[in-house]
Amino acid sequence: MKFITRQLPTLLLLIIAMMLGAILMRMTIAPLPNEPQQINAQQAETEATATEDSSDATPTETIPPNTPLATLTPSRTLLPPPTFEPATATVPPSLTPSVTATATIDLSVSIPGLRGAETATPSTTPGCEKNADWKLTYEVKRDDALIKIAQLYNTSVSQLVAGNCLTDADVIVVGQVLRVPGDTPPAIQIYDCTFELLTPVDNTQAIEGSGEVTFNWRGPMAAINLIRIVKPDGGLYERVVELRQNEQIDMEEIPDPGTYTWYVYPLDSNYQQIPCHEAGPWRFTKKAKPTPTPTITPGGF
Repeated sequence: MKFITRQLPTLLLLIIAMMLGAILMRMTIAPLPNEPQQINAQQAETEATATEDSSDATPTETIPPNTPLATLTPSRTLLPPPTFEPATATVPPSLTPSVTATATIDLSVSIPGLRGAETATPSTTPGCEKNADWKLTYEVKRDDALIKIAQLYNTSVSQLVAGNCLTDADVIVVGQVLRVPGDTPPAIQIYDCTFELLTPVDNTQAIEGSGEVTFNWRGPMAAINLIRIVKPDGGLYERVVELRQNEQIDMEEIPDPGTYTWYVYPLDSNYQQIPCHEAGPWRFTKKAKPTPTPTITPGGF
């Protein structure tokens, strides 16, 4: 009896330990009675939210009832990383400057039919032979033309072209030697190229806006004289005079007031300038045309 009494506290502790162990094992194996209700409540809330957004969002697949709560939260969609293209390499500028071709300026002057320019003799017609029967030669001078040379030697332009194998009847150059017909050189007229202005006096300002003005000068005895007047605006007025050295011009034909410049060109009968330079420039200032005064008739309205 005394032995049982001494061991009683130990037995009670053992019994209490066994009961606590059984309770702990039951709690670990059996789920809590309210856990399914909490899961169902959260699942219902998620389904209600998905139903409200069904009009604007893309339908999602149905979530099984036993899916853990962590899978109910939609995962973030990750975009692929951006692709970076390598920068295009820029070619550095060349330190050596490129050579730009400079246009060649042709300084030769050739006015067809009027005069020869001081350039090289033009090429002749291939295979052509110059007229061997023509013993005389003529050297082209300033202001020459084939028609003048042909008249001087009593021939034609076509015969000169054929006899000298020329490629162009309108092109001859100063210093070019041509064969011409005849036995002796013709007498060449010598001109006195001195000019003297008579009227109107150079730089005069006494030219009225109306009426006639006499242009009068002394110069070489040319068959034709060309009077060329440059207007204040740069326009031209010309008058041809035959076998004389004066001309009257009505100011109505050049009505604008201002300063005019004029020249005289001595020409032959073929309208080619003779071996004399033009005379001028001479100038005159023309007044404005007077305004007509209205005539009042006595007793009139």
